[in-house]
Amino acid sequence: MAEGPSSGAEPDAVGTLPEYAQEPAVVAALGVLRAGGVTLATVPGRKMLYREWHSAQGPQGAFVWPGAGRTLEVVWFINGAQDERGMRTRDTRSVRAARNEALDGVASVFQAAGWNVWRVESRRTATRRALRMDVTPPAEDDPLSVISEEEAEALVAEFGIGEGDLDEAVYDAANEDGADEYNGGAHPESSDADAYEQVHEAADARASSVNNQGATAQVQFLAECCGTVEGLRSLLGDLTSSPAAAKSMSTS
Repeated sequence: MAEGPSSGAEPDAVGTLPEYAQEPAVVAALGVLRAGGVTLATVPGRKMLYREWHSAQGPQGAFVWPGAGRTLEVVWFINGAQDERGMRTRDTRSVRAARNEALDGVASVFQAAGWNVWRVESRRTATRRALRMDVTPPAEDDPLSVISEEEAEALVAEFGIGEGDLDEAVYDAANEDGADEYNGGAHPESSDADAYEQVHEAADARASSVNNQGATAQVQFLAECCGTVEGLRSLLGDLTSSPAAAKSMSTS
């Protein structure tokens, strides 16, 4: 990812790098951001001194990077930096709060447009530190989930699913997806170890978000991972020990 001055006399990159600017998903994401009034970071094509880049003259705002599959990564530049690396400790508090607020706004804009959003946050700091947003566009020809909310609620009742019963299964499913992203070459700009950490940090954040929404959301998430209602029912039967689960397994 770009974290220093550009070289050469290239066109400015507004919201994404020029090589990604015509990708349909990126075009759609930038359209959502513009419609939502979100500031897009401009990466200057001209050469800039370090002190220029890391100042109010440097990139400020949202910047989109293609991720694995349909996922896009949205970072937030403040004074030429998309994260806190290299900053003085005394400066991180205000910058962290500003980036957290800005990325929360980005999440709201994408959610309002029907996109799927996952907050990726650091697990290494005492206070909340947003790293980026992972977003995927809603499918135009496929349902967002295998089952409806009403069907999910019915399954929660049928299998007697209680609070916390599906937490581990959601984490496992999210990290299986993360492993697929890693094996597919996610984050090619990072080292192998950093790429592995990033996809699994994102998977944990995604699982945590789902788990915080309760059993109905968990069932819908697992339905997407299973692909079919039959596969979901089999999984729920394995995860629960209620009479309903036993009956479901014996009749399937």
